[in-house]
Amino acid sequence: MPKPKRFSLPDDRTEIAHWGVAAIVCGSIAIASINLSALLPANALGGLHTPFRDGANYYQMRSQLAELAEDRTRIMAQYRALLARFNVLDDNGGEAITRLGALEKSLPLLIESLPLTSDIDRSLLTASIADAAEEIYQFDGSKMVVRYSPLFEGAVPTPAADQPMPPLLVPTAPPASTTTRVDVTALQGIAVGPDVTLADSPALYAEISATAGMLLLGTAPLAVESSQPDYSRIVLGPLPDLPSAEALCARIVRLDLTCEPAPYAGTSLPR
Repeated sequence: MPKPKRFSLPDDRTEIAHWGVAAIVCGSIAIASINLSALLPANALGGLHTPFRDGANYYQMRSQLAELAEDRTRIMAQYRALLARFNVLDDNGGEAITRLGALEKSLPLLIESLPLTSDIDRSLLTASIADAAEEIYQFDGSKMVVRYSPLFEGAVPTPAADQPMPPLLVPTAPPASTTTRVDVTALQGIAVGPDVTLADSPALYAEISATAGMLLLGTAPLAVESSQPDYSRIVLGPLPDLPSAEALCARIVRLDLTCEPAPYAGTSLPR
């Protein structure tokens, strides 16, 4: 049995088949390039369409323009801030000029309305006017005559009187002890804070003052002896009565400090 003849294109169509395969490959590449171009950044596509020599200059110009835009935004923000400051200064200057103008108008009228026997200091003359001829000005066929005269007729500066000096202070001897004893049982106080040594009481009082703040306004600290030897407790007062001490303790306890009413008696804190 004879073998079947192998399929083959005629010699005149072989070249056409090669070109068809090339066209299909090129079309596939073009379609794939279109789909992949969406994934590439804009700078890469711009670089592909830009000549080799002009590409670097183009992107440098774009980066410089972006930097200039940022600088312009920053400068405009600073300009608006400075403009607002200048407006505030202008308003303040206008207000100051208005006040000075009001003083310049009101003070001379006020001083002229006072009699010469009034109790004001006329010894300090700020200016003097010498004898001078009249000044004549021509205005639209009329004349204006200007005459200068002193504000107070016959006012002569008087020498300042010698002020007697106060007597010299006599130095006094310092007290023998820096601590004082306060023992007034009629006054009410509050005992605040734990028991500490007398040397540590100023530091404890500073901590209590920082915590309580305005609640301790008008009170003075004293150190009273505690049940423990060599220990004392800070007592604040004086307060008007026991209800006032209980009300103040109720507020101080909310600040996580121990507080209870106690007689306002003890020794002043060491310095």
